[in-house]
Amino acid sequence: MKTTAILALCLLILAGCSPALQKLPEAPLTPVSSATPAPAPTPSPVSVDYSMTPETEKKLHDGLTSTTKYFVTESYAPLSSGQHYTFGIGFTNRFPEKDNFLVDVAFKRAYDKSTNTIDGVDASDVATWLSHNDYSVTPLQPNQQSFQTIVIEANNFADGRAPPKGTYEFDVNIFHQAQFPEVNQEYSGDLTLAIQVT
Repeated sequence: MKTTAILALCLLILAGCSPALQKLPEAPLTPVSSATPAPAPTPSPVSVDYSMTPETEKKLHDGLTSTTKYFVTESYAPLSSGQHYTFGIGFTNRFPEKDNFLVDVAFKRAYDKSTNTIDGVDASDVATWLSHNDYSVTPLQPNQQSFQTIVIEANNFADGRAPPKGTYEFDVNIFHQAQFPEVNQEYSGDLTLAIQVT
């Protein structure tokens, strides 16, 4: 009888160890992957709109009448460092024949609120401020008009320095070609645009 009891106990132990009778663990709810996770998407670069605002475009169309040679929408804009302003300039070919025209913008001077010259600022420092302008030759028939933008962006200087607060003036000229080989004949005279960096 003891032998039967021991045998029955052994059978119970073996039955408990049998894989067929053991409860298997449940599958995980989320799949496990050994693959490397995909990198996070790279943010796209910020796109800056340098075009004229509708208000500036309207000023330009209203200002360049049938009797004017050229018109600039504004001559002054306040900016914080890193901001830009888009001026509008328009001109009409008042010659009796087709001619080529060119808008040129060049740094003139910088001064503080007391009108003292800001030392150490020259055209090479602010060259990047004018980098969004298209200085291409524009052919115009008699009485044909052209509307263009002049963008000035108050970035850090070319050497990385932040621009000192003050007023920065730029000379704008419209040139025409006439019978000369270069488009360098004065059409508008010096027009001054000013940016006040605040």
